[in-house]
Amino acid sequence: MKRDEYMDGAGLVQERSNVLASNKLQNDHDRNRRIAWWREARFGLFVHWGPYSMLGGKWNGQRVDANYAEHIQLRGKIPVAEYAEAAAGMNPEAFDAHEWVALAKRSGAKYMIVTAKHHDGFAMYDSKVSEYSITRHAHFPRDPIKELAEVCEAQGIRLGIYYSHAMDWHHPDSQGNTLDYPDNIGAWDLLEEWIDDDDKRERFERYLHEKALPQVEELLTDYGPIGLMWFDCGHKISDEHAVWFHDRVRRLQPDCLINKRLRDDRFADYGNPHDNQLRFHPVQSDWESIHTLNDSWGFRYDDANWKSPDELIEQLLRVAAANGNLVLNIGPLGSGAIDGTSRRLLETVGSFLERNGEAIYGTSGSPIGKPQWGYCTWKPDEKLLYLLVREWPQDGLLVLPGIASGVQYARPIGTRAKEDNLPIRQLGTWDWQIDVRSVPQDAYATVIKLKLDGALETNLTPRFISQMANTFWAYDGVIEGDGLRYDNGKRGHDGVTSWTTSSAAVQWTFRSEEETPILCRVMVTYSAGADQAGGRFELSLNERKLAYTVCDTGGDGCWREFEMGQLAILSAGVHRLEVRGLSLVSDSLMNLRKVTLLPVKRSEDS
Repeated sequence: MKRDEYMDGAGLVQERSNVLASNKLQNDHDRNRRIAWWREARFGLFVHWGPYSMLGGKWNGQRVDANYAEHIQLRGKIPVAEYAEAAAGMNPEAFDAHEWVALAKRSGAKYMIVTAKHHDGFAMYDSKVSEYSITRHAHFPRDPIKELAEVCEAQGIRLGIYYSHAMDWHHPDSQGNTLDYPDNIGAWDLLEEWIDDDDKRERFERYLHEKALPQVEELLTDYGPIGLMWFDCGHKISDEHAVWFHDRVRRLQPDCLINKRLRDDRFADYGNPHDNQLRFHPVQSDWESIHTLNDSWGFRYDDANWKSPDELIEQLLRVAAANGNLVLNIGPLGSGAIDGTSRRLLETVGSFLERNGEAIYGTSGSPIGKPQWGYCTWKPDEKLLYLLVREWPQDGLLVLPGIASGVQYARPIGTRAKEDNLPIRQLGTWDWQIDVRSVPQDAYATVIKLKLDGALETNLTPRFISQMANTFWAYDGVIEGDGLRYDNGKRGHDGVTSWTTSSAAVQWTFRSEEETPILCRVMVTYSAGADQAGGRFELSLNERKLAYTVCDTGGDGCWREFEMGQLAILSAGVHRLEVRGLSLVSDSLMNLRKVTLLPVKRSEDS
């Protein structure tokens, strides 16, 4: 497991003790009331800001090799005294809480999560517990968290607090800093490697009681209502430790939400998968996807790998359609200023939400899965279905799959009059066709709003649409075979990996309503290294098959699309698509990202 991936802990499975007498979350009858605002919000803003922001990924004029700039003390092997000396110079004169919150509002965010203490142990607020803070150590005369709390409350933005409870590289008894404190728990040490070491456990618990728990108590006592406590690296503490934090939050602010990374799902109101995960299997019914605008969370001078507005907005749609919240992160400069690119990206997202927020805020996930043309969200109480159309139908006739319910109307979002209703007709039992030729297209996603008539009746088997490319993502397929697994879902890794058994396979099921055969070009997207070149696999559509030889694409994560040949969907009905290995020339076959069936013409043969 990569080191930065280990830090988020989302892919780790921990042994669970019986320290909890019962499942606290399931027995908490107030949870639905507590989390109602968060389910309505759907979009938030993260802020990573601390002494690392002044350094910007550089130490002594040299770039430190770390994906995340906030890890510079650890990855740059900076002695604690030298890092503390640099932190003492933090003087964020450009920090303006009103400006930060105004940007959050322009972006469409309904909540803001701010780092009160990251792994470096430096408190970005006026902590009475530790002198290592922006007000006492750096002598900054203002309390940034206090100012943000006041402005957020005045502007109707929920304030969330990020607090690194498991790691503190400044404290001599915590985890992570073995450069200055060689006997400490290491940054990448697993829980089971030290929990039975009496000295390490006792010293770590001294840190918890001396600093972490009292600081959490400060934040929940002195800063008004806190919408959520966002903990991190909870896989590095025990169940017993987690209870200490959980019970403090519940005692001091019963309505404050707790994220999964306190420890695991049992202690949480909602879940968190991996950071920057493009594709996912949600960890629980309420979950949150967090993403940087570029690569790092904290500000880094040379990080120009910005995501495009289209990528950010698609991620918002993808997450909402899967019943989750999206949180986008900014990393202000050490001065407290926010760079222009971050502003422009967030304002573009905000402009989209200003036009289409009705289809995001307060919605539930798609009741019909993911259509080929985009995404869906749903407001069950109002019987409103929102079609978030990313791929426009070439003939202007949009097929809505998987709905047997009646439809009162379909119209572009933002319109109200009956004359704005679009022509619509039912196609068989499960599908509808909407004439969208008169609808202006949005640059990112065009939203059609449907009012259903009667109870929701759905068919979740994806439908093949003969007027467009049909994509089958490996992350949505069913995997078969030892070793084969879904990758972490991040950029370059949003497919299946560890194809170590030649006969392993990825399978999809879909339906077609076409009575006559449809011939399709078959495209496959995978990545492979030079050592994997020469491996063989086959793609089958029902009983017809195409075989292919793996080529070198440049290595892991370097996706390339190849055309395998042509296959026909011969008739209406349910069909099976499969990619199965045939032979390996190294320890694995390839990483598979997707298969695309691209209709070319109606086949005359059978």
